[in-house]
Amino acid sequence: MAGGSIRPARCATVLLSAALAACTALPADDETPEAASGRALYDRHCVGCHGARGAGDGEMALLVPGGMPDLRTLSARNGGVYPRTHVVRAITRISELHDGLLSMPDFGGLLSAEPAVHTAPDGTRIATDAAVLKLADHLATLQDAAG
Repeated sequence: MAGGSIRPARCATVLLSAALAACTALPADDETPEAASGRALYDRHCVGCHGARGAGDGEMALLVPGGMPDLRTLSARNGGVYPRTHVVRAITRISELHDGLLSMPDFGGLLSAEPAVHTAPDGTRIATDAAVLKLADHLATLQDAAG
């Protein structure tokens, strides 16, 4: 920081990080620690684009051409079955395209770095991160919110 000035891009990054960190919700009384962890991860890493309830209405969604998908309708768009494998693949970035439009940012080191494996219904094993599985489980809880 030469001369006491802060570069505008760095300032915006710091402000955005602080705003997203402030969005972390407290666990509900009847929530398991696993569920609270998935919700906290979502609140920390996903709310900015996908919105608090997964409707695709986060503040950063305005910057994405075509908008963000409504994550509350994943099951409805998959014949009433929650597509956990698709979600794990999308978050893990095995598939670069999401709804045929845009790939998500790479959160890389922001997740737990705790190796985990998701086994798809066809038996395919997908190497991922434990945090990805917690996020996928949290998204499953949002499916009833689509109303």
